[in-house]
Amino acid sequence: MTTAGSLTQKLHEFVMGQPCAQERHDPFVIAEETSERGSMIFGYVRTSSYQMDGCGGRTDVHDVFSLLWACVMRATGAASPILLSEEGFAGIEEEIYARWLVFEQIGEFNDGSSAKQRLLAHAAHAFHVLDNVIGWERIKYPDAAWKDQHGEADDIVASLNAAGEFKDFGEMAGRRECPDWLYAKSHKGRISVVVLPAECMFALRGALLAYRPSSTEGRARTSILASGLKNAISKNVVSTGLKYVRAIEDDEYQLPWRGLDVSPLDPVIIAIPLESHCVFLGAQTLVAVESECGLRQFEAERTKFLERRAKENAVFAADYLFQWPQKFDGSKFEDLIYALLEREPGVMWVRQASPTNERDGGRDFIVRWVVPVGDGAADSSFLEAGVPTPAKALNVVVQVKAINPSVGKSKVQDIRDTVERHEANGYFLIAFPQPASSLVEHLVALGKRGVWTNWWDRAQIETRLRKHVDLIARFADLVKVC
Repeated sequence: MTTAGSLTQKLHEFVMGQPCAQERHDPFVIAEETSERGSMIFGYVRTSSYQMDGCGGRTDVHDVFSLLWACVMRATGAASPILLSEEGFAGIEEEIYARWLVFEQIGEFNDGSSAKQRLLAHAAHAFHVLDNVIGWERIKYPDAAWKDQHGEADDIVASLNAAGEFKDFGEMAGRRECPDWLYAKSHKGRISVVVLPAECMFALRGALLAYRPSSTEGRARTSILASGLKNAISKNVVSTGLKYVRAIEDDEYQLPWRGLDVSPLDPVIIAIPLESHCVFLGAQTLVAVESECGLRQFEAERTKFLERRAKENAVFAADYLFQWPQKFDGSKFEDLIYALLEREPGVMWVRQASPTNERDGGRDFIVRWVVPVGDGAADSSFLEAGVPTPAKALNVVVQVKAINPSVGKSKVQDIRDTVERHEANGYFLIAFPQPASSLVEHLVALGKRGVWTNWWDRAQIETRLRKHVDLIARFADLVKVC
């Protein structure tokens, strides 16, 4: 049986092996900008008036092309992008002069390729699989035409305006020929609607074949994992998308909604989440609702889940006592700390700095950590009923030391230099089983001199393990319940 993961990997290997994989495929352009602070890889869509015109500087073309490209990239696991619009020269906000793709999540395939190589290859793949949807060879003047006043477009505008609170779908609507679609957009609602020929929609669903999502419902959002990428869709967004798909497709052609865990080839409405949009596909209708549906929303749902479970574990596992080995496997202990940090309230992300015991100045992790303003303690007391008090985000150097009977000051040197060298704002120490009193005094003194400091000892680690008892089974060879 082929799993979703193996299908994604096999498709990636095929994509990377194509002769044109590293070539540019307009209008799907992958670019890179480099500065002193590093490099950024991004995509953009921009067409020429020589090929086609109309619809406010080809707003429909830039909107639809970028949405289709982003959906294919998401389906293959290549990336989950943010779509950002560039206004036209006239400064009219409703017009899309170009569309930028910022790759918030880039797929990891462990094949030794760089992110740019992967994105180039998958942009080429998107160009080719969308040929049956768009028909690249047919896009040329004068065949590629836009018609503002069109009877069919007027009909869909009337249906869309009647379906909900937004009544401005007629301000930018019409028919595009070569490629063929009906297009309408509500600027107020940030909703785009595209009606494709049935054969083009079938081809589009085929281009998204690799998308095999798994989801779980929360109170307000549904979280999705597909091809290693993470998204979360608001239930309000789902309701909006379905409403406008159904407004266009009558009962004879209307597909049912069976949730998010469906294949693009199933005869149902499907939803493809991006970082900045959610795209719904019916029998012939594409509806794109602009809303945050990305990694940040997924992590917010994950945090709520972990907090709920931590509260339960704090009750049911309150009397757990732990047994540790006399000698640690340093890498496994760091893995445990990494897992605990990921679940710590206020932690936005954790990065491994280098392999265990490498001579990197003692740095083990870099953590982006939101802490209360004016507070030197990294606890979760500033989150009350899910509402943060005034807080600031810091880049924190985390070092892990496990030395019996205590971690002395001599084992943790040059803290201020380490923090400055890595352009961080704070220092956090894991001292197992405990820090020596001289080290505690040193950390407190640094805090008073403007370096944010804090630490966990054995008791702090065990308190967190009682909240996250699933980690005990995962690290059974390191820590046991006695």
